[in-house]
Formats: sequence, C-alpha cells, structure tokens
Amino acid sequence: MALFNALVQGMQWVMQFFYNLTHSYGLAIILLTIVVRVVIMPLYHGQLRYMRKMQELQPEMKRLQEKYKKDPQRLNQEMMDLYKRVGTNPLAGCIPMIVQLPILYALFAGLTHFHYIGTKSFLWLPSLSLPDPYFILPVIVAGTTLWQTFVTMPRAGTDRSQQMITYIMMPAMLFFISMRYASGLSLYWAVATLFTVGQSYLSGVGRPQASAAKVQK
Repeated sequence: MALFNALVQGMQWVMQFFYNLTHSYGLAIILLTIVVRVVIMPLYHGQLRYMRKMQELQPEMKRLQEKYKKDPQRLNQEMMDLYKRVGTNPLAGCIPMIVQLPILYALFAGLTHFHYIGTKSFLWLPSLSLPDPYFILPVIVAGTTLWQTFVTMPRAGTDRSQQMITYIMMPAMLFFISMRYASGLSLYWAVATLFTVGQSYLSGVGRPQASAAKVQK
C-alpha cells in the first residue's frame, strides 16, 4: 500500500511539475499521459502483439476443437503443439497486463484525487474536475476507442457478430463513463488512446495482417 501511495503521489507531482511549466492543467494531463504511455510502451507492445497472434490463431484453434472434441487429452496436446509452432505461450499475455495495472490505476487515482491549484478550465471545458457539460469529450473518447478497437482487432478469423459487439460495447461504455467522471480523466483516456493507435501503426501491428490460415501449413 505504501508503494502504491508513493506511485500515486509521484503521478501527482509530475502533473504539478508540468502545470508549473505550462500553466495549464489540460496540457499537464496531456504531457503526463504521454510520459506514462512511453514508460509502458514496451509492455503494451508485447501485450498487443500477443493478443493479435492469439486472435489470428482462432480459426485453427476452432478447427482443432471440432476435430478432437471427443478426445480432450489429444486436443490439449494439439493446442500445445500449435502454440509451440507459432512461438507463443497462453500465459505470456498476462505478464505485461499485470505489470501495467498498478501504473494505470495509480494514474487514475492520482487524477481522481488531484487538488487543483489555479484555473481548472481547458479549451471548452469549464473545469477538468467536473464532467464535460457539452458531451464533446465523451464523444471524442468513444470515437478514439472505436478507432483503437478497429486498428488492433484483426478481422480475419473473427466472427462478425463478435466483432460488432466488441466495436459497439466498449466505446458505448466509455461514452457513458466519460459523461459522469471528471473531464481530466476523459482527457487522459482520449490522449492515451490516440497514443496507442499511433504506436500500433508505427509498430506494424495495426496494419493489415495475413490470414491465420498459414498456421495450418
């Protein structure tokens, strides 16, 4: 708990430092977001590539499940052989996420309980500690989240109904959350999502991928 509190206070100190430089809490949040995303960039990149690889394996995994549905032991063996063949591990994707969570939650807590000194307004937002009264930021949050989902989620081998649920549910949920939470948190989420989309394109993960059917060879 002491370590987490220190992490939260560190986030708040960095934000206040950027405010002292820019005299704008909005710019301070943007700069803090960029710093945090740069720090966790290697972790997120590994998680993103793992997620993409596992999703592209779905057609082959479904084929094996259908073929060996009456032989669970053989199915497990074939699945392990598939993971070895493509050079991945089902547990590997959990490690980057586990490491990221304390950092992201500390940022969330730091912004939620931050004591603003000076003007809280930014652009059209009358106060970063209150929800956006014009609902512009929630729309931006939903739009950037939809873009991120489209970029990072492979189309090949994914059920269309599952795609639609993924595309709609997350942006819609974040839209309603952004309507209720402080604008500072929504601003962080929008900037972080744009940063993630850019990282996906630069790393090649967000570009069209070949079909996972090659795995079957």
